[in-house]
Amino acid sequence: MELRRQYKIALILYTQGLDYDDRIRKEILSIQNIYDYVSFKIFAVEPSNRNEDGVTSYGIPYHIPYLKSREKYQSASHTLLKALEFYRSIRKELKNFDAIWCADVETFLFVLLSNRKPILWDHHELPEIFIKKRYMRVLYKFMERKCKIIIHANQPRLDYMNQIGLVSDINKHFVLRNYPEFNEIDMEYDDTYHRFEHWLGESRCVYLQGLMGPKRADVESIGAVLSVPNLKAVVVGRISNERMSFFETVFSKEQLKERIFFAGLQKQLKTPQYIRKCVTSLIFYKNTNINNWLCEPNRLFQNLNNGNPVVVGNNPPMKELVDKYAIGVCADTDGGDQEVIVESINEVLSRLDEIKKNIQVNKERWLWWSQKDILYKIIEKLFT
Repeated sequence: MELRRQYKIALILYTQGLDYDDRIRKEILSIQNIYDYVSFKIFAVEPSNRNEDGVTSYGIPYHIPYLKSREKYQSASHTLLKALEFYRSIRKELKNFDAIWCADVETFLFVLLSNRKPILWDHHELPEIFIKKRYMRVLYKFMERKCKIIIHANQPRLDYMNQIGLVSDINKHFVLRNYPEFNEIDMEYDDTYHRFEHWLGESRCVYLQGLMGPKRADVESIGAVLSVPNLKAVVVGRISNERMSFFETVFSKEQLKERIFFAGLQKQLKTPQYIRKCVTSLIFYKNTNINNWLCEPNRLFQNLNNGNPVVVGNNPPMKELVDKYAIGVCADTDGGDQEVIVESINEVLSRLDEIKKNIQVNKERWLWWSQKDILYKIIEKLFT
């Protein structure tokens, strides 16, 4: 792209926390690394409703607007009204930017209402809300025409969108997979990690991240670990009080305390600290909806990048990868069969050396910067 002037991109985001949104961080920093005349500002909604301007831990300015509607209405209700207030609160400032980057499906109102600006719509998930009903499909195709670029998280998801007729112009659709960055780890170890290390001792450990309820086979995953003698697990990520209480009804408190360590929500750069203490990771997404079935989570690649074998469900994207490169075991279940998960764990443990060698040979395939050419094409298309 010929250098003419500075280009400013407004990135619209709903997030649990700016420092926890790894994909956004990688996209912004890698693009600014390639093009030093492209800058970003994030406009975000976080769980805490407040008016705040600041700079992220990775150096990007942000604005979080206070929304009256979020105080007036309960969480997860009146979402369209809240989104409209979000749009109106920053609409004037968006005029100062050269392009609008809409992160994930929830930002669709910005795609719908923004005019005279190049729009990039980054689908972190499949836009299921626009798939089930005919009139919503018509609306999606209208928004597709407005977008200059639409990004998908993996090829199976783009293929699915194409198969059901939601892709009118394939040339504006790109696949950008959520690969990790090489050897990316926070070298400062906090009290939670030191407690985990002391608790673990010399035991073998399984890495569990994102156990967000039944769809992620949370009970089956924990139950499988507890069914393998002398095996422990660390759970990274938020667990609701209700779900924790449920665990305590299914398993004894003593079992959980002795063999399952709940590390809580961790920043992306701290998760490798825990991965590197583990011998395998369980990654399951039950076939409850198309997003789950066609998942390809960042933690799959992050485990591989840190040399950790994986046990995955039989979801097409994960199964294809694991079977092709022999970097773990694909269980013959989507996560609903605990006995099959136990068998798969035992198989991984019996083949650790072999699998680790395969990971070592292939892991550079799944690095973020292997997609540098795609990032070039995305930015050049956005501004030409």
